[in-house]
Amino acid sequence: MTAPRLQRSLLTGLVLLLAIAATRLFQLYSFPPFIDEGVHVAYSELIHTSGPLALASEGRQLYYWWLLALDTGAAAPLWMARAATILSALPGAAAVFAIGKGLAGRQGALIAGALYLFSPYHLFFERLGLSDALSASAVLVGVALAFRLACSLRGRDALWQGAALAAAVMAKISALPYLGIPLAAYLALRRRGTGRQWLRAHGSALVIGLGLTGGWLLLLVWRGNNPFYYLQTGPGGDASPLSFVLPNLGNAWAIFAGYEGLAVAFGCLAGLLLLMLRRRWFVPLVLIVPLLILSLSARQGSRHLIVPVSLLLACGGAGLALLIRRRAYLIQWAAAGIVVIWGLTVGLPFWWALTHEPAALALPPADRAEYIRSDASGFGIPEVTAQLAALSPTRVIGILPNCASLQAWAWDQLAVECPRLSPSGEDVAALAALMDESRAEGVYVVLEDSPYAPESAPGRLIATIETTVDRPPLRLYDLAP
Repeated sequence: MTAPRLQRSLLTGLVLLLAIAATRLFQLYSFPPFIDEGVHVAYSELIHTSGPLALASEGRQLYYWWLLALDTGAAAPLWMARAATILSALPGAAAVFAIGKGLAGRQGALIAGALYLFSPYHLFFERLGLSDALSASAVLVGVALAFRLACSLRGRDALWQGAALAAAVMAKISALPYLGIPLAAYLALRRRGTGRQWLRAHGSALVIGLGLTGGWLLLLVWRGNNPFYYLQTGPGGDASPLSFVLPNLGNAWAIFAGYEGLAVAFGCLAGLLLLMLRRRWFVPLVLIVPLLILSLSARQGSRHLIVPVSLLLACGGAGLALLIRRRAYLIQWAAAGIVVIWGLTVGLPFWWALTHEPAALALPPADRAEYIRSDASGFGIPEVTAQLAALSPTRVIGILPNCASLQAWAWDQLAVECPRLSPSGEDVAALAALMDESRAEGVYVVLEDSPYAPESAPGRLIATIETTVDRPPLRLYDLAP
């Protein structure tokens, strides 16, 4: 590549990355806090006081260290946690450009980057303070480095690839299947060099990734943690893992098509098939095999699909680039126009709703139920925080499942206590007693309608926070005698 062309490519990539960062950062508080965001903030603060390996059985220790490194608990913890997600996702976004380039040259990189920029799936999940983006970003960097290693066969690139894949597992234990990426590269990316050079390069990356990950897991076990706890628990009960595969794959397709639209979903699937027909097996292997393994888990949810969704978008961009390569300029501009039209008709309206009217957000049904309508959502928290701040309370008790997010949201206005609220219902009597014992001037309770919380509180009901979405209301009580 000539110097001017390289400079144009770098400038285009930089502009796309800046656009991705800007669209994610804009109105970052617009969507109310999901339950896991508040929990992650609280866990990172607990690690700060209890030691670096506290809560290691949660399986996402590197993510908590990332939050600590940015000092998210010092000020605006939810905003900072979400900004931390955006920062961690940017290397993954750059990796998607590189993957598109590795598959179909500069046009593949440009189209993959444009799809990523406008992707409603990424617009939504990269603006939440969750661990999945950091882990997925490290995996995508590992995939991109495989293309680089295939060209260079240098030990330095093998080291970086192995370290990236180990970091992915440390950020989320469910990234374990992606440790096989160097093996997939060895099987499908051979370009030059002797068999011994090829084996040494990709074998080194595999050994480094497995060695660093194994050392990390052994350290956790030695310190009394179960690093696989997250994978061993879930809603599946005693059901066979094989029984989850087809439902999970069907759900993955529904999520992908629900966010990106059927046209792009089928276009990306066609791009994947085109790569396979042309015997470009590396990315299809990295996409399909780990997805099948992850589909054995009852925990598979939409936010766990960042890597497959990103790779599918890269395949779609590469497939379109391969189809228009060496075609007339009119055809190339028409292809670019199709991507822009999709961005303006699908991505832009989604982004506008996300940043201005989140209750009207067009999420797939399962995600709308989880992130907007369930008691894990944060709808109602901004309103109850504003009402409490106007009352200047001396004490606030939060009896709601998403209390940790209320704590983090109100960090600069209120000190909120979050007593234990077990989904088993075993804490109902203790919570009722706590409210009775806490009756005093200036004491308020935020109580959510929930089967595992008391039905009411003593004192005076002063507000019921109804939202525009169909979810349990929040009630505000004054516990003054």
